Amino acid sequence: MARPASTPAMPTSQSPPETIYVGTPITSQRSLRQLSIFFLGGACLLATTAITRKAVWRRQLRVMPRFYEPNTNPHEFFSPFSDAIQALNLATMNCASVSIMAVGGAMWTFDIANLKEAQASLRRRLNYDSIYKSEDEIPRNLSELIAASGEMRIEYEEVGSKDKSQ
Repeated sequence: MARPASTPAMPTSQSPPETIYVGTPITSQRSLRQLSIFFLGGACLLATTAITRKAVWRRQLRVMPRFYEPNTNPHEFFSPFSDAIQALNLATMNCASVSIMAVGGAMWTFDIANLKEAQASLRRRLNYDSIYKSEDEIPRNLSELIAASGEMRIEYEEVGSKDKSQ
């Protein structure tokens, strides 16, 4: 049955629409700054990979004997300290570039632009404000701690109200 046109439609009580998280667009200034850190880490990784490959290639050329030289004679001065320092430097550069890339990717993924936003997000997720309250609200002993947690109800009995038959 159709409703007559003269009667107004009764408003139905509907719940408000759910809020949908709207992220920043990828072309925004904020997103591009976060992605620039990721791409800086990627460029550093490419550069350090090239430097590492060149160092390994130079070492292999230096160690390989000439065509008519015997390979039984040590023809190169071997310095374990120098090799260790070079390996440490190359590994440090590679790890630093990967970490820059990871930090930039995490900042873009979690939509964090600076250190203050990172601290605020971490404190909110760890419930920092409710953990570190004022000194007056901190429980003094174990029973107050259990009562503050809300896990157990503690009933205190008065000394005079105990059963006198004991």
